[in-house]
Amino acid sequence: MNKTCQRCQASFGCSALNNEPCWCMDYPKILRYPDPETEVSDCLCPTCLTSIIKTRIEQTIDDRKVHLFAPAVAMALKDQPLIEGLDYTIENGNWVLSRWYLLKRGDCCGNACRHCPYGHANVKAS
Repeated sequence: MNKTCQRCQASFGCSALNNEPCWCMDYPKILRYPDPETEVSDCLCPTCLTSIIKTRIEQTIDDRKVHLFAPAVAMALKDQPLIEGLDYTIENGNWVLSRWYLLKRGDCCGNACRHCPYGHANVKAS
């Protein structure tokens, strides 16, 4: 069934209306409903939900602490399906992993990733 996004008024599919799991269940459970910080009280379309969750992640992950350990909120979601816009973007046909995805990974992989939150701790000097 279709719903209307509270934020942008776009129409989008919602399986929860049929008592089935919805696409939004794959997203990190970072928002509350209703959420006084974002004034969200009902469902959002994929574009709006991605945008709001991306902002919340950026606000809640402390760069200084990440170099020591991955945040528990990220590690708890390690096996969640990848979501375009949160976990990666596509640039010129290439996947670019986001800081959020790399946090969920748990440590620096040593590949000098552009968005490495671990300060490239495992990158070997050339």
